[in-house]
Amino acid sequence: MRVGIADVVIVAVGLVAAFRGSRRGLLAQVFELGGGFLGLVAGMAFAPRIVSLFTQEAGLKTALLTVLGVVIAIAVGQAIGQTIGRRFGLAARRLRLGGLDRALGALFGAALVLATYWLIGSLLAQGPVRPLARALRSSRVLRALTDVQQPPNVVAFVGRYLQTTDFPPVFSGLPRPTGPPVKLPAGPLARRAIRAANDSTVRVLAPACGGNQLGSGWVASSSTVVTNAHVVAGGSNVTVQEKASRFPATVVLFDPATDVAVLRVEDLAAPPLSLSGALDKGAVGAVLGYPGRAEGRLSVGPAAVQERFQARGLDIYGREEVTREIYQLRARVEEGDSGGPFVRPSGRVAGMLFAASTSDARAGYALTAAEIRDELARSETRTEAVSTGPCTH
Repeated sequence: MRVGIADVVIVAVGLVAAFRGSRRGLLAQVFELGGGFLGLVAGMAFAPRIVSLFTQEAGLKTALLTVLGVVIAIAVGQAIGQTIGRRFGLAARRLRLGGLDRALGALFGAALVLATYWLIGSLLAQGPVRPLARALRSSRVLRALTDVQQPPNVVAFVGRYLQTTDFPPVFSGLPRPTGPPVKLPAGPLARRAIRAANDSTVRVLAPACGGNQLGSGWVASSSTVVTNAHVVAGGSNVTVQEKASRFPATVVLFDPATDVAVLRVEDLAAPPLSLSGALDKGAVGAVLGYPGRAEGRLSVGPAAVQERFQARGLDIYGREEVTREIYQLRARVEEGDSGGPFVRPSGRVAGMLFAASTSDARAGYALTAAEIRDELARSETRTEAVSTGPCTH
């Protein structure tokens, strides 16, 4: 059985904490380390909100400011707890409870390390540093902790501020482990899928919050384009670019939970695509989209289903818990590809891209056709514009 570096480190830290705890005693630690833990929780709850008052951009600067805010909150909480804990520790010695205090102190020290690892590890496992995220996702200790109890939703909420992309949080806890990579389709199969959807994949532009949000979409009928809700969130004057032409679009359905938006667009010339049924592991196709923030060309690539499952995550704002049926794909997905189709060689849409893995550049996530079909049915007769909500950052 292979033991990862993250597990070696956390076990070593836990043993040191147990030894240190036995020397310092339970009561002193309850206040000192407990104060730090409360500071951690407070920092994770309020640091993102405070940082958002100064910057709305997702990136390294925002991530560093958020982490700094959490560290400051921990330091303040620990300092307050240390002052109180020192007084209680002296009182325990005077009452001749030193032996019990030391034994319980060892257990408390180790338990607090595990609790901190549970929160911080779950957070950084979805962070932008891929080697660290990979190490944490493969940690047997962290997996065991999250199997017992998933971290609170605030972890995924804070995780949005550590990301360097605008993708929404796919998971509220650790992503589920997957097996060896599936085989990508042979050239002819991928080319068939690409040819079928090439003319029906469009670019979606949504001016919002002082910037221009860019994403992808696909034509579902002569007047309907489907994309992600996070692509048009907070947007006004949404437009769809079909080859060299741009058309005004009306958002008639906006679902921040599923992350689906349906647009009405007149005068589309692209052939519509239909939805496929559910796929199993190993099913192949291609992904199409318009990556990058600047004007760019359509990007295409082979794809295969690594796994299909129900993912417990958060809505596009990182607030409400939702469950979506998704595919984990072996495919390269980049920012701007959101809303692009995952197409079968038959030409049918099996899913819609909405996120990329933070630990594996060759993995992405797509909503299944079942999730999209329900939204299309809800919007079938709608023609009036609906609110696109606030921006996601």
